[in-house]
Amino acid sequence: MRKVSLVLLVAILMLALTSSAFAALNQFRGHWKNIDPNTGGVTTLNIDVRGNLVTIRAWGKCHPQDCDWGRVTAHAYAPNVSSNLQAKARALSAMFRTNFSQTLMVIHQQRRTKRLQAEIMTHFTDNSGRTDYNAVYIFEKKPAPIPVPDEDCVSFNPNTTSLARILGRWKIVDGNHWLFDFGKNKAEAKRALDVIKYYGMNQSCFVGRPDPSFQYMLVSGEAPTGRMPGEDSVSFNPNTTTVRKINGRWKIVDGNHWLFDFGNKESEAREALAIIKRYGFRYSCFVGRPSPSFQYMRK
Repeated sequence: MRKVSLVLLVAILMLALTSSAFAALNQFRGHWKNIDPNTGGVTTLNIDVRGNLVTIRAWGKCHPQDCDWGRVTAHAYAPNVSSNLQAKARALSAMFRTNFSQTLMVIHQQRRTKRLQAEIMTHFTDNSGRTDYNAVYIFEKKPAPIPVPDEDCVSFNPNTTSLARILGRWKIVDGNHWLFDFGKNKAEAKRALDVIKYYGMNQSCFVGRPDPSFQYMLVSGEAPTGRMPGEDSVSFNPNTTTVRKINGRWKIVDGNHWLFDFGNKESEAREALAIIKRYGFRYSCFVGRPSPSFQYMRK
């Protein structure tokens, strides 16, 4: 702990000497994303400020989803002992601990860009022989993601899915578990199976079971990406999609173009919209229009 405390002291002193910018404590609040989408380090910060109490939640790069480092209490620093902390906060520091490391994070706001600069110093505590390291990341404030209720998803293995004719109906199955029913339409069943295997889809998800009003597919918790040749798709902008009541029916729309109809189920429409925005879906895709037997979305 003495080593960590010394590192903290040195880091804060260096910051105080090299930065003369002051920021209201509330300017640190928000959802911040690393400007480098290909970073292998810290990807996201969520900073909450309540009075003088500051907490930071961080995520690090992992696959298929970023690793949640958890939320910890942070310390805020002013230029001197008589400063108003809420008006002249200069920096934040926080310590993230795992069973193999301690990571000190020191954050300050860049004067011109209003971005955050986060310097991290990681000390390994597991006697693994790994070298302690230092890194610096730059973050931009982004809109906070819309919270999504617990998702209702069924996992399967795309490598073992196949077509099967059961009681005269064509189905996509994974072993003894059937996933999708195409009736007598073998061609559409074959096309849908090709879609699943092309994207590596391994989760079928629902809003509103047992009679779902909305269905979507994921790839290990992420949106499918790319474009399958010959795909029938309609593009939309997830940033401008909204829920609107039209002629007594709740719909998800993008401008004057309606995408999904939920009838009288407003709550399911809003849940589906949150899912679209969470995953950044940009294309609604179909097999077998005008009455599609299989639908999915992708980036």
